[in-house]
Amino acid sequence: MRYLLTVILCLGLLLGCRVQNVSSFWNTHSIDYSDIKAAEDQFADFAELAVAAHERDAMAAMDVLFDKLKQDPVAYYIYTNWIDGAFYNPLSPCRNASIYGKAVERIVADGILDDNEYAPFLKKAEWMQYNLEGSKAIIPGLSQIDARTLVLVLDLNCSSCREALESLASDPEWKELRKIAICLGMGPMPSIPGWEYLFPENASAVFDIHMTPFYFVVASDGIVERSYTTAL
Repeated sequence: MRYLLTVILCLGLLLGCRVQNVSSFWNTHSIDYSDIKAAEDQFADFAELAVAAHERDAMAAMDVLFDKLKQDPVAYYIYTNWIDGAFYNPLSPCRNASIYGKAVERIVADGILDDNEYAPFLKKAEWMQYNLEGSKAIIPGLSQIDARTLVLVLDLNCSSCREALESLASDPEWKELRKIAICLGMGPMPSIPGWEYLFPENASAVFDIHMTPFYFVVASDGIVERSYTTAL
């Protein structure tokens, strides 16, 4: 038992060191894309450390990274795409609104990308601020939530989105919830029972159609219980 406790303690200390060291990660790792696969793997390691670290340390690490990237415009373009994939995409385990917002602040301020190039990052940072866990739900076309609700956002042209309607409707976890489908894009109207379908004109101001299908859960008081989760 004493040996087991010692192992657990040592593992905890090692993990703690990994988290604490994220702020100095780019002081000990180089920006080198001569081997793209190795560089991308290294960035993936950094992203995992960043989301596990204290927010202050993650932000400091992002500043160090961008200070280095500013010296090489080619690297800047490569790494900003990786940052987008790691910290924005709902499919990524490292999705994080605070870190992504910090990155976008630097992208705008650094002046490497022009207005048209960084505009999509700004929009994504805005989208990420909606329907965060613990926040008041924003659902275009619906003014009030009075029951625990599952909200699915889908693209009418997306076959997997239609599959998500069926799989979520039949999932016992959501059996007792009100189910609302926010329909984006152009396509045939779905007719899967068990859903209320909304077609709000301003939905694209809140939701990114390229990230569909995803869902979130809202409590009966209108507060988001679970933020955006991929429905694939």
